[in-house]
Amino acid sequence: MGVHLESREQLAPLAARILAHLVLKGKKGETFEHLVSDLNASKSTIFTHLSTLQASNRITYYTKSGDRKKYFILSPNALINSMDEIIENWKDEKELHLEISNYKKDINETLPEDSEDKFDLEFHQEYLNYLDQASSLMQNLRTKLIENHKNH
Repeated sequence: MGVHLESREQLAPLAARILAHLVLKGKKGETFEHLVSDLNASKSTIFTHLSTLQASNRITYYTKSGDRKKYFILSPNALINSMDEIIENWKDEKELHLEISNYKKDINETLPEDSEDKFDLEFHQEYLNYLDQASSLMQNLRTKLIENHKNH
């Protein structure tokens, strides 16, 4: 999971491992000391990456009454923010494919009906349908996550 997060989120390898570790720990969270021992990294390196992940709102922490330790967890909005980025990327991709499709339609209209030079527009239409459906499903999931977060 760390390698996947490293690539997808453009993170340093250890930052991605910290994030993956926190995903697997869930709401319980993980202390600084456990991260140092579990990930076999120096305190300063763990501290640096925790600071970076907090600054980017990917993680946060809580404390327990009577316990001075910080318990690091995923930021409740991290998944929502990631979904927003995906939806925005799909929106940009859709606009690009619409422009290409419209260009090809315009060219097709200038050609004779039986011309072999006409563009096949089926791929663009299918891809636009896919982007619409994927965006809609992602938006529905995002809404459910927000509602679920409000109820807890």
